[in-house]
Amino acid sequence: MKNYNAVLHLKSKDPLAVAQLSGKVSSAMAANKTVFPTPDPALEELDTETNKLNAGIEVKDGSKIKNVDIKNQAIIVYNLLKTEMIYVNKVAQGDQKTVLLSGFDCNNDPVPHSIPGKAVIRRMEDGSTACSAKIYVESLTNADRYKVEITTTPNDSKSWTTTLDYVSLNNLEIANLTRGEEIYIRVSGGNTHGWGMVSEPVSFMPR
Repeated sequence: MKNYNAVLHLKSKDPLAVAQLSGKVSSAMAANKTVFPTPDPALEELDTETNKLNAGIEVKDGSKIKNVDIKNQAIIVYNLLKTEMIYVNKVAQGDQKTVLLSGFDCNNDPVPHSIPGKAVIRRMEDGSTACSAKIYVESLTNADRYKVEITTTPNDSKSWTTTLDYVSLNNLEIANLTRGEEIYIRVSGGNTHGWGMVSEPVSFMPR
């Protein structure tokens, strides 16, 4: 069976092209709510940021400051689209018709039947809130999603619990951990064909 993925097909983060694609995706997913019941990010968030981008494009007057603001807003919308694409691929599970219903383009060639290699955690840091952890992982070829598992007993294979699933590389942050309790964290990368090998466990002490 051939498997297909949603793709951005944007050669650059051109503000107008990003805004047009975002509008297309939002309209298509809104029209197919039964297929995409819980968009991530929510379409309201995508629309809000796209409206800001369109407003900036409309009043563009050639000033360097406004041009920078427009480019920065285009990056925000572009990153939201990348995250939305992960959600679409999760729902579509390689089905071409479902991908196209989202408003995203579909890759012309079947996705290679290969899963990502072994994940590598580069470092751990305190997260954005108390008792949270930010995980930095090396980007994996062929991975369009990542999974995070934790445990307090790493030698017990049955004790690992998934805390994050189908998230992008930039969203690897876990919260609501127990202060002062040492935990072990491992990460794996995946795509429509499955999950790759998990990383070596890394210990972390929430504070």
